[in-house]
Amino acid sequence: MFKRNALSLAAMLAVGGMAASPAWAQQAQPQRVEITGSAIKRVNAEGPAPVEVITKKDIEKTGATSVNELIRSIPSIDIFDQGELASNSPAGSGTANVGMRGLSSSETLVLLNGRRLPINALYDSSGAGAAFDINSIPISAIERVEILKDGGSALYGADAVAGVLNIITKTDYRGGEATIGYGQSSRSDGKEKKAGLLFGFGDLSKDRFNVMLGLDVLKRDPILRKDRELTRSVDFRRFGSSDGRSSFAPQGNIIDPVTGGFVNQTYTPCPAENTNPVGRCRYDFNASLLTSYNGADRVSGLVMGSFQVTPELKAFAEVLLGQTKDHFEAHPVPDFFVVPITNESQRPYEIPADYGLGPDKVYVAGRFMQGGPRITDRKSEISQVAVGVDGTIGNFDVMANLSRGESKVRNQDRNYYDADKWVAATTSGQLNPTVGTNDPAFVESLKLRPLRTGKSVTEEANFRFGGDAFNLPGGMAKYAVGAQYRRESLNDTPDPKTQAGDVVGSIQQAPVDASRNIKAAYAELSLPILKTLESQLAVRYDKYPGVSQTSPKVGIKYTPVQAFAVRGSYTESFRAPVLKQLFGAQEQGAINVTGPAECQILGVPLDANGECQVNAFQVNGANPNLKPETGKTFNLGVIVDAGPFNASVDWWRIKKKNEIGAPTVESAIRQGFWNREGARFNIFTNLQNIAERENEGVDVDARFRMPNTAIGTVTIRESLTYYNKQRRRDSASDPLDEYNGTYALPRWRNTFSVSSELGPWSFTGAVRSVAGFIDEDDPQNVSANSRKVGGHEELDVQVAYTGIKGLTLSGGVKNLLDKMPPFSNTNATDNQYTQMGFAELYSPRGRFWYLSVNYKFF
Repeated sequence: MFKRNALSLAAMLAVGGMAASPAWAQQAQPQRVEITGSAIKRVNAEGPAPVEVITKKDIEKTGATSVNELIRSIPSIDIFDQGELASNSPAGSGTANVGMRGLSSSETLVLLNGRRLPINALYDSSGAGAAFDINSIPISAIERVEILKDGGSALYGADAVAGVLNIITKTDYRGGEATIGYGQSSRSDGKEKKAGLLFGFGDLSKDRFNVMLGLDVLKRDPILRKDRELTRSVDFRRFGSSDGRSSFAPQGNIIDPVTGGFVNQTYTPCPAENTNPVGRCRYDFNASLLTSYNGADRVSGLVMGSFQVTPELKAFAEVLLGQTKDHFEAHPVPDFFVVPITNESQRPYEIPADYGLGPDKVYVAGRFMQGGPRITDRKSEISQVAVGVDGTIGNFDVMANLSRGESKVRNQDRNYYDADKWVAATTSGQLNPTVGTNDPAFVESLKLRPLRTGKSVTEEANFRFGGDAFNLPGGMAKYAVGAQYRRESLNDTPDPKTQAGDVVGSIQQAPVDASRNIKAAYAELSLPILKTLESQLAVRYDKYPGVSQTSPKVGIKYTPVQAFAVRGSYTESFRAPVLKQLFGAQEQGAINVTGPAECQILGVPLDANGECQVNAFQVNGANPNLKPETGKTFNLGVIVDAGPFNASVDWWRIKKKNEIGAPTVESAIRQGFWNREGARFNIFTNLQNIAERENEGVDVDARFRMPNTAIGTVTIRESLTYYNKQRRRDSASDPLDEYNGTYALPRWRNTFSVSSELGPWSFTGAVRSVAGFIDEDDPQNVSANSRKVGGHEELDVQVAYTGIKGLTLSGGVKNLLDKMPPFSNTNATDNQYTQMGFAELYSPRGRFWYLSVNYKFF
């Protein structure tokens, strides 16, 4: 029904356009273009709002094989790449999202040709990962990327709190080109093979139509943690840190059922090399199996058809399809096992009778190695279909389109166990989880193959018209008004056993089946008050079920001389909770509690070294009473365009209230949000409107172009994002803490590049650098003695040759100096993170060389 309506609407507007403009001849006039962030087309691309443009040429110089790799070279984009690095996240592994301004990825709106894309079908109950997976777009079809840096877009949605990333594809492409490429690390792993095809025919100006097809294929081998010195072992004492090996050891560490603490005695003998000084057995999960950079098997395609209805009106149809297959392996099942007492020394730790597990039993924290690694085969499919018209009918600029986007994800798990059968088998002694000599057939009879499926759908209708309003001293004022209707739905269905928490080795996952309708209207005015002064006024009204909000925007640009301008803007944002935050249930994940103060609150004694480790479960959950988040964004900047030199410097500030978040594990323990179930501790961090945030920074983008030098045309570019503040309050009773410069929140990111074009040759060198930070993720723990993590730089070089007709040969080296990420103790010791020993801002790939061949065949 939705697709039929789209075609009908396009046809009606096409007929109307032909009736309004019967003459085909088009008069020469300045080309007006639509700039991301404004509904009004303009001749001058620089408006009051700060928009960064990454051209096709810029993209090629990075050597990027995916959109996710491309954004690593853009300082205004935040990097926290857990989806590409971690292979044991049920929702996040294999995905890549975009974040800006120190905010979450769900607060940056990702568009394809100005239209919303569906969010990932599987995301955490906290709302993390409720964003579009940018790896789904074929990079070969991209014409440019535009980044709107002031939040709360009146045109696209007031929920774009951090900003908008608009990926714009080619629209009138003629010819064909094929690309093949190969790359690998200097350690002969992480191999990448890519192929791309771009084909288009039809000339809009002559034939009145154009059809374009883009197809990308990427296959990438994983990099294992064991194959890098930094990540080879979670025993980080070699870096002056602690032994992070897991207490869920195959030999089974016995637990005191009264205190819930370890008694430093194992169920079966532990090898001496795996025993820590107090007698606890350890397991090194970084020493095998786990990846430090995930493999990938991706296919993405884009088909776009355009038809010139009249010289002023174009109709289009667009289809985006993408598929990703991932194979993830995690270590064999860890859990708290109930096993029979095997000798009298275990008797003091016998499980009390009122636990209902029978006499002569003890708890052990173990890992059942015989069952093999836990395996997840993930298949993700993305589709987006859009049809519409765009152009002029009479004196009106008109745009209308309908789109439907769908994300489908299928996680098929193996080597997990039915909890009921498992408890019966271990309690009775039929299965000993600390040895590898159990009857294989019996082991297989206990196994489950949990299946989790998800589907996220976004259907949207947009209509907009505008034109001239009235004369002002600076020219003609222009207006645009529009309306949007959007329907969002989410179906996330874990295996029934997983929903009940009855799968050994997995976390409890909540089902969601919810939808909602959203209506919006907006208006924009472009006011050339003087020849040197223009203003942008906009307002947007959003109506969600049970709540609505009006969000204004004001922008101004003053150009006293042609080479210099000042601009500023104020925007309000409004972001309703995503569906799973409202309608999901509780989910659980294993964590370690190591803080002495928290252990004492939990009643777990410290060991002889004054340390402790409590294996607990963090319980997250939705909250149907959540309120929308609200925010205010301020921007003030200058633009210089003086011949060979051009630059922009923009100061910005975002203030948010009612931010949806969860108390930290430490805060939850301090507030008493925990309980015990036998030897198991549950820490409750359910969602609340508790947070307040204030982020502030400066963006700098400067270029200097020198033509006709001895080494050709040289371009020098400096691009910097610097954070002045990243403040957050996690609850009403907490202070507004400064997180700027703490774990994974560096004060600045910078890219400095020099490129030269000399005849058929082009050369590019770029230094990408990230500031260091204090190695603490809680500002209240920061002191003068806090450990510092150093900055990190990587040098990329590329050379390209176009001296053979139709052929482009390019090759380069990323991270030429083979710099490894700096060590982070916070990452190493806290399993909220990857525990690879470095913040998720970088990659351990090291030096990586690549070659690419592009041939334009007509």
